[in-house]
Amino acid sequence: MILISVSRIIKKIKIKGVNMCLIIQGKPKHFSKDIIKKAFTQNPHGFGLMYLDKDTNRVITRKFFTKKINKILKVCKEHFKKADQIALHFRITTNGNTNNKNCHPFQVLNQDNDRADLFLMHNSPRLPSPLLTSQMSDTYYFSKIILRPIVKNNYKLLNNEKFIDSLETIAQAETPSRVLLLDNFTKTFQFLGKWHEHGKLKYSNTLIIPSTTHYVGYDDHFQYDQTNTYRTYPKIKVQYNKKNNSTNDSDPTNKDLEDFANLIQTADVHELELICKEQPELVSHYILAQYSGYDLTDPKDIELYFEENKDVQYSDLKPYSSQNKKGVH
Repeated sequence: MILISVSRIIKKIKIKGVNMCLIIQGKPKHFSKDIIKKAFTQNPHGFGLMYLDKDTNRVITRKFFTKKINKILKVCKEHFKKADQIALHFRITTNGNTNNKNCHPFQVLNQDNDRADLFLMHNSPRLPSPLLTSQMSDTYYFSKIILRPIVKNNYKLLNNEKFIDSLETIAQAETPSRVLLLDNFTKTFQFLGKWHEHGKLKYSNTLIIPSTTHYVGYDDHFQYDQTNTYRTYPKIKVQYNKKNNSTNDSDPTNKDLEDFANLIQTADVHELELICKEQPELVSHYILAQYSGYDLTDPKDIELYFEENKDVQYSDLKPYSSQNKKGVH
């Protein structure tokens, strides 16, 4: 009965039309015509793409409003040949006119004037930005009057994890937003919010992802599917820099514990359940450190915690207990 009720709620939500865009990111070879057609059918109010040109180190973009899927397929074919990693955006109008100007991505910085290229794509009903006119969208104003003034004089913030994390928190202020950034300073895509991975592509929502479960929807509280769902903290680098954020590392580091302590402040129950399953060792460290009185907002305190507990192993089944290699204390 509960599943039936939830299914009815999801159906009702879809009928009313929860306006949302769709971003898909990955290697061009993993996109198919079917994926692009499905995305355009559900999001017909504008198309855009962005990628980094390795030869010129400039961010390349195209965006336009069209009613012709063949135009989108033609543009994709042209740029897929040039890109290592690429992002496509399919728009549903929530704020602003349906036209070329309101298609994504939006330029935040231009290397000719600002020493770096930075572009932004967005998926959610609303970003926390003022709508100064009814013609332009919330994403446009967020890019131009909130993000641009901050990074214009200090583009190196794009490589600052604390700044990206703060930006993610701001983007989540009104709705569960997904934001995708691409710049030619870090040379990476940076994912803000909760994304989903299926078929080696990353999706900003699950509406066109096949699912074998009883229900799937936009609302994260109802969502359950068999795709790999993750929240980045604070970013995932998908090209050039292959650094791993140690999400499955059985030996947590100072940085892992600091990141997790920060994540706790904004994570929901589903994210915490996932972390507990995938990183029980890290969760055990967090619980013990908190119980022992260490300040996990202070990197020096975290360093002290690991130094004082470097010879101790923690049971995943009993995180409050500890034992050394020779036996229980």
